[in-house]
Amino acid sequence: MPKSPDRAKLSRLVDAYDRISEESLGMGDPEFHEIEDQLFDAIIDSPYRAVIKNGNIYIPDSNGSPGEIILVDPAEPEDVDDPRVLNLDKD
Repeated sequence: MPKSPDRAKLSRLVDAYDRISEESLGMGDPEFHEIEDQLFDAIIDSPYRAVIKNGNIYIPDSNGSPGEIILVDPAEPEDVDDPRVLNLDKD
């Protein structure tokens, strides 16, 4: 079964977010803010409340400050089982 456009886009954005957050100064990097904003919007516009990839959950936080609008934490079992969470670790 082909991957949905939401799934492919969210996977690409999570990869970019992780790469930039590891390589950059984070909050001081304009590229980080651009990717963070894109990931935030993509999750909000999708049918999901969050995304899991590589064992972490990415949750949009509309109350967060710039550089903190995506919360990243280890995924819990209830997150993995939640149908409103896109689990990119599953095929």
